Amino acid sequence: MVSTRSSSRPPDTPPALSSKQTTPPIADESVEMVTTLSKTKDNVINTPGGIIHVRPYRSSSNAQLKAVLSFTPRVSSLDRTNERSQNDQFRGFFVLFWFGLALLFLRTSMQSWEENRTPLSWTFGRLITGDALVLAISDLVMVLAMFFCVPFVKGLQYRWYKYSWTGLIIQHTFQTVYLGTAVWWGWHRQWYWVQSGFLVLPHAITPQMHSYMAHNGMLATVYFQLQEEKRQLDEVITHIDGGREQLLAEAAERKAQLEAMEGPTPVGTPGPGTPALTSRTSFSAPSGTSSGYEDPASILKKQLGPSAEIRQRTSTAAKKKKKNQATDSLPDPRPNLPLGTSLEPSHGTLPHERAPPSPLAWSSNEQVALLARNIDAMQEELISNGGTGLVWPQNVTYRHFLDFMFFPTLVYQLEYPRTKTMRPLVVLEKVVATLGTFSLIYTITEHYIMPMIPKPGDSLFKSFINLALPMMVNYLLIIFECVCTGFAELSYFADREFYQDWWNSTTWDEFSRKWNKPVYTFLLRHVYASTISGFRLSRSSAAFVTFFVSALCHELVMAVVTKKIRPYLFLMQMAQLPMIALGKLPAVKKNKTVGNIVFWMGLMSGFPLL
Repeated sequence: MVSTRSSSRPPDTPPALSSKQTTPPIADESVEMVTTLSKTKDNVINTPGGIIHVRPYRSSSNAQLKAVLSFTPRVSSLDRTNERSQNDQFRGFFVLFWFGLALLFLRTSMQSWEENRTPLSWTFGRLITGDALVLAISDLVMVLAMFFCVPFVKGLQYRWYKYSWTGLIIQHTFQTVYLGTAVWWGWHRQWYWVQSGFLVLPHAITPQMHSYMAHNGMLATVYFQLQEEKRQLDEVITHIDGGREQLLAEAAERKAQLEAMEGPTPVGTPGPGTPALTSRTSFSAPSGTSSGYEDPASILKKQLGPSAEIRQRTSTAAKKKKKNQATDSLPDPRPNLPLGTSLEPSHGTLPHERAPPSPLAWSSNEQVALLARNIDAMQEELISNGGTGLVWPQNVTYRHFLDFMFFPTLVYQLEYPRTKTMRPLVVLEKVVATLGTFSLIYTITEHYIMPMIPKPGDSLFKSFINLALPMMVNYLLIIFECVCTGFAELSYFADREFYQDWWNSTTWDEFSRKWNKPVYTFLLRHVYASTISGFRLSRSSAAFVTFFVSALCHELVMAVVTKKIRPYLFLMQMAQLPMIALGKLPAVKKNKTVGNIVFWMGLMSGFPLL
């Protein structure tokens, strides 16, 4: 699909806007043209009526992805301030669930006291506290190493190297060394799976580093391309008589003429003899009249019929179109500019107003107008979508990076929606909830999972029966409500939809979208969208690559924790692809209960295999 722009003007174009008039070809003359159009650069076609410039169609996929990758003030599904969940008719079952877990905790503590004279067994606790000092120092070193991202981006800012390809090599080399060091250190210390699990926590921050470096790398590419476009514009202006002042005066005159242009009278516009239906036609009922008084405007509408309203709306639309005629006449930016590659998500918290087009964009010199539009587009790309309008590279500071590390998100952008205040009581509530949730996880793991760990000779069915329920309960407790919302409150982060109602999922693709929104957003932006734009993959191929990368990352975590390579988790994640296709069958779509049953059975059967 291409968009065309002809250099020939229509006959009714004012002389001031066109240096010469062209006569269109006669209607009954047919001209057969065969040409091959490029998909990456402008095409010039000579026709009897003039020269036609054909530009490649600019896909709107980036705009669609920006709409998906949006940050807006909102709360999670189970947050107590969520009006929708508070008015749900099943909210009592949620309270009952927590009552049941509290009773389970008390019963287990009483049983442990009767048997061991301790409220809880300390077997799991000794594993957690083993080599705690070395583990804490290791985690601190891993966190401090992340600040390498800032000098990396500063190197791009000062143009010590370009992001493509030197910056990409440095970025991925650092990330590989970072992960490799964490894996090697856990293996070298011969830690139990608990300590290895805590060491894996910095791995969750690796996507944050990748997003920070990749996003700033794209913005650096746009920034230096912007400087090049400005240089070219200055060079073109120096070769024009009168210089910039003459171009500005001519562009202002052309803009004024375009704004003053009146197109042909639209079909259905009221003629001289047709009264207009405006507010002047209506009258107030005279005092003392009966309630049956009818407004003259209503009588007139009945006489003229519905066509009068259509004519009025058409006239109003024509006026609006007339106001935008000057802007609509501007050329589109060059299609091969690095626009949209940064995928700066938009959000709904007082977005900055778009700057008006450059005055030179209305120049009759096509090269000047195009360069001005290119500059406008790239300047808009470098501005955040928030209320402050932060411009790259103002964000390249250690303070800004530290703020980003506290935000409960894996996707970097220049600005996020923020709250105005931090509520200490909410932070205290989340701290208490985190401690309570951890106590429940500890109790279930200590008393219902560790004693049931499969022994040699145990069948898979027996392991499933023993471990499916306690591991499923732990899975329900490991949600993002406590920790993520607590960090969001501390950092004034307003978008707190870290998950959706994944428990109602009927297909695995729905589960992948709703279960872990931060990870899903990261994969969507830095894997799915990047493979489509960078490698020109189809949507289905990009989805396969996304699942493959996600499965590899999960398998890496399991290998670090268990010190074994057992591809159970990898194969189960890849098996979601055919299950997604199965979920799209009409029979499954129509019966959501069956889909939800299949989803829960698959989820519960996977945990004992770990």
